[in-house]
This record gives sequence, C-alpha cells and structure tokens, in this order.
Amino acid sequence: MRQTAIKHRHWLAAAAALGSVLALAAGVAAVPADAATPPRLAVAGSHPSWASPAAAVNQVPADTTLSARVYLAGRDPAGLAAYARQVSEPGSASYGRYLTPAQYQQRFGPSAAQVSAVRTWLTGTGLRVTTVTSHYVGVSGTEAAVAAAFGTNLRTYRVDGTVQRAPQAAVTVPAAVAPAVLTVTGLATSDARLQPDVSTGPIAQPAGLAATPGAAGTMRPAAASNADCSRYWNQRLATTLPPAYGRELPYVACGYVPAQLRSAYGVAGSGLTGKGVAIAIVDPGASPTIASDADTYFRRHGLPAFRPGQFTQYLPADIGQSCGTGLVPYGEESLDVEAAHTMAAGARIDFVASDCTSITDPLDAETRIVDGHLADIVSDSWHLGLETQMPAGLIPAFEQVFEQGAVEGIGFYFSSGDHGDWTPATGGAPAVQYPGIDPWVTSVGGTSLAVSARGGYEWETAWGTDLAPLAADGTSWTTLPGAFYGGAGGGTSTLFAQPFYQRGVVPAALGRPAGAAQPMRVMPDIAADADPSTGMLIGLSQAPTPTSPPVYTEGTAGGTSVATPLIAGIQADAEQALGRPIGFADPAIYARYGTRVYHDVTDDPLGPGVTIAAAVGDAGAGAGLTTSYADTFARDTSLHATRGYDDVTGVGSPTAAYLRSYRRR
Repeated sequence: MRQTAIKHRHWLAAAAALGSVLALAAGVAAVPADAATPPRLAVAGSHPSWASPAAAVNQVPADTTLSARVYLAGRDPAGLAAYARQVSEPGSASYGRYLTPAQYQQRFGPSAAQVSAVRTWLTGTGLRVTTVTSHYVGVSGTEAAVAAAFGTNLRTYRVDGTVQRAPQAAVTVPAAVAPAVLTVTGLATSDARLQPDVSTGPIAQPAGLAATPGAAGTMRPAAASNADCSRYWNQRLATTLPPAYGRELPYVACGYVPAQLRSAYGVAGSGLTGKGVAIAIVDPGASPTIASDADTYFRRHGLPAFRPGQFTQYLPADIGQSCGTGLVPYGEESLDVEAAHTMAAGARIDFVASDCTSITDPLDAETRIVDGHLADIVSDSWHLGLETQMPAGLIPAFEQVFEQGAVEGIGFYFSSGDHGDWTPATGGAPAVQYPGIDPWVTSVGGTSLAVSARGGYEWETAWGTDLAPLAADGTSWTTLPGAFYGGAGGGTSTLFAQPFYQRGVVPAALGRPAGAAQPMRVMPDIAADADPSTGMLIGLSQAPTPTSPPVYTEGTAGGTSVATPLIAGIQADAEQALGRPIGFADPAIYARYGTRVYHDVTDDPLGPGVTIAAAVGDAGAGAGLTTSYADTFARDTSLHATRGYDDVTGVGSPTAAYLRSYRRR
C-alpha cells in the first residue's frame, strides 16, 4: 500500500474502471449484474468480519425503522488529500496557502448535481431524506427500503456476548451515483463510543462520592492530600512508609500549578500568550459552571481571567449536560480549558460540546469547527475505541474532515490514551486507539514530569505506572513493582501506512514490525506531562453528595487528557510566534526532530539501572483511601521510551527552543 492509498474512498464511475482505493479494508468491487440490472459497486468495509453466518441470530424485520448517512465524496477527493499535504509540508510551493471554508466548498465540496443524484437515488428506493449538509445526506426508512437502497438485508449477530446489527452482505450503491458517495454509516452497530482520556491513579473522591480508581473524571482532592504529597519532585519523603529499591520514596506531586508547567516547557519567559489564536476544545457534555470555575482557578493561580468574548461554548440544542462521563462529569471540560489557558492565556477558547447519543456526535462537533473555521487548533482529549473496533465506513468521514481542516489551516490534536498498549484491557495483541492513530491528526503521548524546587524542568520519563500496595503489616510493599495501573498509549497501526512525515524518523523496528508488508503509521507524535502522580491541579464545581449543591473544588488530574491541551496551548504560542496558522502540525513537528527543540524523553532519565518510584500515601480524613502504594515509573506495558523517536513520547516534549524555532526571522 502506498501512503496515497490510506485515504477516504474515491469511487469510480464504471465497474470496468475499478482500481485500488482506501487501504482501510479497501477495494471497490463490482457486483455481478444481469443485462436488466444496472451495475452496482460495493462499499469497502461495509460488511464487518464478525457478521458471519455462524454468528447470525435473526433477520431484522422488514418494517423496522432505521437511519443512515450517505457521506458525500465531493468534487475531488484525491485532490483534497494531495492539497492537504502540500499546504502542510514545509518546503512545498503551496505551504501555508490555506483556503477559507467557502473556498474549500467551491473547490472540494460536493456539487449540486452530486447531491441531487444521491437524493434522487435514495428517495427512489422509498427512503425519506431527513438531513442534507455539505458532508452527508441523512435518511430514514424501513429495513425493506434500506435493503432496496443498499442492496442487502440487515441481520443481528452475536458478538462477544452482545447482539449487534450489520448488513448481511456488503453494502452496494448504483455505479451511476458511486462517484458522489464517500461512505455509508449507520447500518451496522458498534461498541465504539466517545471516551475521555483522563486518569488519576488510586485516589478516592471527596467524602460522599463513590470512588473507582482510574475512572474517567475522577481526581485527587487537593484539600485532602496536602499532608501526603510534594509541591515539587522529591520535596517530601515518605519517612513513615517502607523504603523501596533501597531508598525512601518521595511522595507524589500534589498537582503542578500553571507556573510550574509553563516553566518546564519553556512558555514562561517567551513573551508568548497565544494572542490572536483560537483553540477549540471538543468534549462530551457541557458544564454549567465552567466559566466561573475557570475564572476562580485562574485567579487563584496567577493567570488572567477570560476577557469578554475570550471563551465561548457551542452546544448542540438538545445536549445532555454530563453525558455520563464519570464521577465528576465536568472534570474533562474543566481540565482541558484550564490546561489550554495555562499555556496560552491570550488565546481565544471555543468549547464545542459533543452529545453522546451516537458515534457520529463527535464527528459532527469536529465538522462544526471546520465548516465555521471556529479555531486553528483543536484539542481532543478522547478516543472512540481501538482502530480495529471502528466501523470502517466512519473512518473516511473523519479523514475528510481532518483533511478539510488541513487545507483551511486547522490542526487536530488527539490524546494517545491511558491504557498503554491496551493488552491489559484486551488480553490480546497490542493495539492503538482512534482517532489518535489517524495520519491526519497529531497524536499526543504522555510523560511523568519532575519539576524542581525552583519550578523548572528537572527530568521526564515515559508515563507508565505499576502499583504495589502496602503489605498488611505495614512494614513492606507487596511484590515490586506491582501491577500495571495505567500509562500513555502508543504503538503501530494495522490500518494506516506510514505517512510521509514519519519517513526517516520512526525506527524500522516500530514502523515495520515482524510480519508487516510495509511501514505503518506509529503513534504518538509529541508528548507532555500526563502521569496522575505528576499531574496538574485543576478546579471545578462538584456536588459532595447527589443532593448537595455544587462546591468549587481543586484536585489533581492526569492522563493524556492533560498532555493534549497543554500541547495545544504551546502550539497556540508557536502560531503567534510564526505569525500565521501552523495548520496540520505533524510535518513541522517532524522537520524539527533531532534538534534541541525537544527533550529526548527516555525510560532512564536518571541513568541506567536507576529505578524511579514514589509513594502514594493516605489521602486524608474522609477521603476514603485505606492503603498506600509504591508507584514505579516508566512501566508502560510493551511500550518503551528510548533514545530518539519512540512509541510512548514520539519525538519528545517541547523545550524553550521549540517556541523560539517558530519566530519569524
């Protein structure tokens, strides 16, 4: 597969002209037809491998009402991919020559004739058109009408203990309209869903809230942890707890404050604030107190409050406030907004909420950003599942939006995940998550950051946590290093070929593992602090009990949900320095590889054979923690931070020289 093959599908007008298309389960196939039947083309990947005859349960009744989307290919899908590369690649004659949304639609969007042809086809089969946008035509109708439109009936299948729906055979479309069709979604169900990448380690919630270690949205309450944490690395030693690895352990961080993070990554003293740049943050749900919470946090920690018009929420009309995203349902939004503002206090922040009713909700949020050019930088601290779990038809729709963003000068930044290589969760082969693995987004990995007593950068290692609880007699730890608890995601794709910007940087052992026919995409691209044991202090309003009014609380949060908005804020500063949008950032990030603009993060920053560990102590009265842990660092499943590019931290984390490298000369 060539890199140009890892694109959304472009259909061919006639079966005789079939060629290679999307490498993602790809290949458009002609469907046999007799002389009386117009030829049809199959939609690649529309029949999941799990939808086998042996797993079939029942035929979906013909009168069942269903909904689907037919995404539109636009005037020139191949040209879109090519231009997205040209405007993003330093040295290209078109580098930085971005289009406006109107120019994009005129050059690459669907024509009126394409939309009309798709509508006529769908309504002619008995389906009702419910929505028409510049990206898709939404339809609803009975299973019988769906079968007539897409050439296959729908069945239910038993999959891993659940019952899922899928087409009985590959979805097909008439060859006459195939050039206008990008993909079809909604016919098959999926376990893929929006999941925030926020983590906190084994610390309980404030009194009155049930505690689930590692649950999305949980955080260590600062008020309860002052007695057993460090304000900077190695500040306080756990003298009442057993030693480990031959020495007393320092307590984990209380939660770094903005001044420490700004100093560590070279923002302090740069004179850059992200002024004139807009950052969009996409998250599930919407906090009703985010503006006041953020201003309280900024006031307490030396940051300027939002100016009038500097913060805007864009919400779907019927959005659920919390979307059920964890014990502290608004923790993700608070974290992302406060982290981005920490690094770019002058940037405008647009919060674009995603509803949680379907897997297309986050796609709609991203689409809203590119169609309205709401921002130049988009921070996405979430994933939809493993790349192999994604409905194949949905990936081309996401890629089209990412490419539209690239040609408009918009860059998407996605968290790499908090489950390491995913083997602890899947029990199988290493895996990577989507959209972070997509070649058209910047994947942000995670580190463990040590801040010095003077507030500056001391060292950094890969975020990977093994925890050993205190033994029952309190005189030792259980077997060190303990069990894997969480770590930054990363690894090699099984779907996407190696993109042009990774060539010559990613080691062959990572890009082309044993058995791979060609080099593949590896994530992440860049990294920043993500370890909850060296996490960021955040503030938000939460209710101590289900019936209590919300109370402003500060606590420590971690996960690549921290790293992503931190990098997004740094990129806003870089864009201010550059004087124009950076757009899709990976080509510029990799062009700087091997220079002093990055900390080369490794598993052994203190030297070979030195194991880094910390103590997680009692969280204080009423917090609910009943034991202590020894936290061993840099234990990220099969992933390792090595010299040079690696699959935990990418090219590394930014130094002060990173921002200087963007200044206009």
